[in-house]
Amino acid sequence: MINQIQSVETGIQGAIQANKLEPGEARDLRTQLAQLDRAAERAARDGTMPRTQYQQLLAQLDDVSQKLRADTGSAFLIGNGADGGYYPNGYGPIYPGG
Repeated sequence: MINQIQSVETGIQGAIQANKLEPGEARDLRTQLAQLDRAAERAARDGTMPRTQYQQLLAQLDDVSQKLRADTGSAFLIGNGADGGYYPNGYGPIYPGG
């Protein structure tokens, strides 16, 4: 989960650099990611996470990722989706003009 959160953050960074994401949109997405990251870090520290909580956090992360895709219109799906659709097996980096 933590790696997937970092991958979405990488997508946000790429979108900012490509001028595909407004600062306010990036701030909103990063706020949501920070909340998810804190929950994931807390679970990692505790050594366990109930399956329902994991599924809920994963669904929230997917929502953030989908918002990023919708806001930029330039992310693309790659890979087999085995990781839930996240970069590097899912959302690819955002390229200028992409």
